[in-house]
This record gives sequence, structure tokens and C-alpha cells, in this order.
Amino acid sequence: MTEIQPVSIPMDGKFVSDAAWHAWHIAIDSFKQGFKSRFGNGGLIKHLQGKLGEFAFYYFCQDAMIPVKHTPFRRDYSTLDEHDDFIIELMGRDFVVEVKTQTISNPLKPENIHLFYNEDQYKAKDEYDYIVVFAGINRTCTQIALIGWIHASDIGKHKVWRRNLKAPAFAIPVSALKPMKKLAEASMQ
Repeated sequence: MTEIQPVSIPMDGKFVSDAAWHAWHIAIDSFKQGFKSRFGNGGLIKHLQGKLGEFAFYYFCQDAMIPVKHTPFRRDYSTLDEHDDFIIELMGRDFVVEVKTQTISNPLKPENIHLFYNEDQYKAKDEYDYIVVFAGINRTCTQIALIGWIHASDIGKHKVWRRNLKAPAFAIPVSALKPMKKLAEASMQ
């Protein structure tokens, strides 16, 4: 396995305010519509962390010159949209990319930890031909890094953890992820 080298994404006021705008709209629209989160409280902070991870991936794609054909950033979140992920182009083919953001102590040194993918969300999919990028954010939301990625078909090979989680989730060791550098290299082919 290749050693994971997380990619730190610098955050500035625009980065955070753009993510916060989307997170606020998701939280407000979700509560108005009565949507229930599968991932805990589904409140503003959790949505903000998720959007920070998505913006980190978006900035990474821009820097790596990975063509982004669709983003999960929209103006109206009052309806659910099952196609609310990135679509990027790699090697002449379109790939759906989900970004999962997890709070960890040090996103730049995610050693000996597991990252989680909700079991119900995974099993609700019709197919597993997509990429999952894991982002890590520290507890103070001042440091974000893209840790690595995995093809979704490989997620089901990992153990499901049920203890100490709000919902059962596949536990993916960081060592099972591919480095972000490989994703950037695939865009050059």
C-alpha cells in the first residue's frame, strides 16, 4: 500500500463563507421540510463541516486541473437530490465523487484511525461505481485536509462498526485509501 499523504487545503474567509452559506441553507431547508439526518443531529455545524470538505475537494480539483462537470453546490436545498455529488472527468470518463468529512484530531497525520461510511447509505445504492474522497477536519474547524480516496466497490469489504457510532458504518482504515496524488495523476492521462 502507498503511504497516505493528506493534502492540506488552505482556508480563507471566502472559502469558509461559501461553505457556511450552503450549510446554513441545507440546515434551514432540511428543518423546514422535516428531513431527518442519518448521520446524527444534521445541524448547522455538521453541514458546515461537510461543505468545508466538499469545497476542499473542489479547490483540489481546480489546482490539479481535474475537470469538474457537476458540483453539489446549489441555491435551493428544499428538495432531496440523489445526484448531489461531484462529477469529475478522469481518463476520458465521468466519475461520481462523494466527499465524506470526518472530525479527527490531526487531519494531516491521520495515523491508525478508521474513517466511516454509513452502512444504510451504502446499501441504499443501486451500484457502486463511484469514488469516495475522505476529508478530515480538526475539532476547531481551522484545518482541513483531503486524506485519500477509495472506489466505492471496495467499501463493502470492510468491517461494519456498531459501537460508539450514531449509526452502523463501514470502518475503513486510512491504510486502505489511495493518495490524492493518484487521483490527480489519473486526470492527466
